[in-house]
Amino acid sequence: MRMKKIIFLLLPLLVFANTTDRALLAYQQKYTFCHGHTNYQIAQCLLNGSLNYSFLRGDRPKYKQVNKNALRTAEAEGTVYFYVMSLLPKTPRYTGLIKYYDYLWSTKKPYQIPTFSGNDLEDIIRIKKILNLLQNAKLIEDTVYTDTFQSALLEYQRRHGLTVDGKIGPQTKRALKTPLSNILRKVKKNMEIERVSLPKPSNYVLVNIPEFKMHYYENFEPVLNMKVVVGKTKLRTPVFSRKMKYIVKNPRWNVPDNIYKKEYANKSEAYLRKKGLVFNDKGKLYQPSGRRNALGVVKFLFPNKYNVYMHDTPSKYLFNRTVRAYSHGCIRLEKPLALLNQLGYKYTNRKNTWITLENKIPVFVEYHTAWVNDEGIVQFSPDIYGYEKKLFR
Repeated sequence: MRMKKIIFLLLPLLVFANTTDRALLAYQQKYTFCHGHTNYQIAQCLLNGSLNYSFLRGDRPKYKQVNKNALRTAEAEGTVYFYVMSLLPKTPRYTGLIKYYDYLWSTKKPYQIPTFSGNDLEDIIRIKKILNLLQNAKLIEDTVYTDTFQSALLEYQRRHGLTVDGKIGPQTKRALKTPLSNILRKVKKNMEIERVSLPKPSNYVLVNIPEFKMHYYENFEPVLNMKVVVGKTKLRTPVFSRKMKYIVKNPRWNVPDNIYKKEYANKSEAYLRKKGLVFNDKGKLYQPSGRRNALGVVKFLFPNKYNVYMHDTPSKYLFNRTVRAYSHGCIRLEKPLALLNQLGYKYTNRKNTWITLENKIPVFVEYHTAWVNDEGIVQFSPDIYGYEKKLFR
């Protein structure tokens, strides 16, 4: 019985053992963290990633099965590489990362990081070289601190999710000291995440957690984007996808039991009244509708097991911060009424109103720390939840 089980487990290896395509093997070695020895193993890993989902808060992508008959046919015809490539994303978000990775690879020799150990003039030269290599800044690589250099530094900060102040402070220094090998590894990890991400329809909402941004697309074109606040590191916003079905204008906030126990159970009635919180006839704490309400004046529901949704917030000051991980897991929107209007509705009064959407909008909550934006420019952000380290074996 045990021998039969071993043979069953080794069957894919035996069936596809002697036909490894060299181009496919080279693709695996350069662009992935897979370690397949056969065409079948490589294809399976490319479609499903080499990821450890045990740490992830969210949905694990459905396992995709390679068509063995189609793969055998490709092997017989000598078209394995082209067949497997046809299974991978063709989106600018994926192909753009491939192109950028190739470009970074070509800059390995001239790439020198600044040391920030006292030789400020040498550091300026090296920073200019990095800005020229990473974003084609076209700076003269001398020691002069020019307005053009300042503009290029601001652009670098914008592209890397840093505080955009034009200063070479501790945060910017850490980013500039990142070895090229680490940048390549970061891009490769995000290529893997992009490969296993769900395909997008023509109309959808995308929330990228590390970017702290929401993007809304119609007919594949970006029509709205805004800043968001996501969950704290101990209350992570999950990675998942559901369809938006309802909009609630002037919602009331029913305080979840876990939040009540942690934050309000030991508070006085005077404190709760000051926060606008009251108990209903069943003894449950809630906050009536109104502009002081924690959910603001509108929320967008895409029902899910995590009880996560998008909503307005009275704490607008948080959107001025670079890192915006302050919520209990839900997604707070910078411009919720703009999204309401884009979906074809108006905020007209202060009545609690539920709207059932005729056209359900897919909402994708994803995690990308390196991605290609709508202008085709690669962007980076810090790994706020530590997934870059913990998801990859």
